[in-house]
Amino acid sequence: MLENAKITPKQLIFLVAISRLVVSITFFPVFTGPPGNQDVWISEILSLPASLLLTVPFYLLWKRFPEQSLFEYAETLLGKAGKAVSLLYVLYFCHGLSLFLYEWSAFLTTAVMPETPVLFILLFLFPFCAYAVFKGIEVISRFAEFLAPIVFGGIIVIFLLLAKDMDFNVFMPFMEKNIISIGMGGFAIALKTSEIVVLAMMLPHLKSKKEKAKLVLISSYSLIALLWLITTVTVLATLGLDLAKLLQFPYFSAVRLVNIGDFIERIESIHLSIWILSGYLKAILYFYVILIGLSHLVGIKDYRPLVISTLTILLPICLSVQSNISDLNDFLSYPISVWINIIFIIVIPYLLLAIAFFRKQGEKNI
Repeated sequence: MLENAKITPKQLIFLVAISRLVVSITFFPVFTGPPGNQDVWISEILSLPASLLLTVPFYLLWKRFPEQSLFEYAETLLGKAGKAVSLLYVLYFCHGLSLFLYEWSAFLTTAVMPETPVLFILLFLFPFCAYAVFKGIEVISRFAEFLAPIVFGGIIVIFLLLAKDMDFNVFMPFMEKNIISIGMGGFAIALKTSEIVVLAMMLPHLKSKKEKAKLVLISSYSLIALLWLITTVTVLATLGLDLAKLLQFPYFSAVRLVNIGDFIERIESIHLSIWILSGYLKAILYFYVILIGLSHLVGIKDYRPLVISTLTILLPICLSVQSNISDLNDFLSYPISVWINIIFIIVIPYLLLAIAFFRKQGEKNI
């Protein structure tokens, strides 16, 4: 059940953008998909219109049911079968959160604290997640608003500090492959953006929603594409394409190269602290969405009684979802994760929209 809370358009933009960027700047899965060469930056620009196109069914459904979440209008349209759709999305977000928490922990245990067990890191994180979701979406959104200048400013500062070491010849030849491959790369990037579904879940909370919804959508994806582009240029121009593909954490490796006059160096600890806070925001946002879905499934108005029990279920899932980093990379690579997201970002939303259209449900809101 949705809580009676409102968030500003700016807060929603920051929530979506930070949540999307935190995984991208760690593993850089974009290198595994088409076009697979130095033209990947063009695909990232094309991911902006692709993301907007993929959001169309969610936006039209929200226009028909502006006060309902995805879980609620699925049941409005499908009756009891809507519970099955809600359950699928809850499982989708549980799987997404489990994967991310494993990524988050794997990065810390691989690159920073190799002697620390993943279990200890998760046990340390979960109480903070519980505290945040107990406070509700308004507090989570204010945290995103506080964190945004630090995260976005950090990405830009790192780009500027590494500018003297960049070799832009790495981006030549321009458009080495055909435009179809580059366009497919744009759609692949957009289809890996599960935040499209998160955005649909958050729209009912939006203040001034009729006037600002389109602006939120365009601004969110534009900000993601811009910062994604900056980080990709940073990695490719400093490390080169071949080395960037081989490294497990290419952006972190690029940050470690910062050296200005033997005075400004070893700033990866600053980047690491920003990355940890960004990961925390993504974790609590996904956890919040899961709890909203579970409260709808069990038929209670307040999700808070489910917080502790849900965390106890998520912990073993996070520990068992992947056996090692290689398996995780295989799953996140193109096209496995893309095909899974097609079901939840394209197939189910368009099915719900078609049912609403033919049954003429919610048309008074359009």
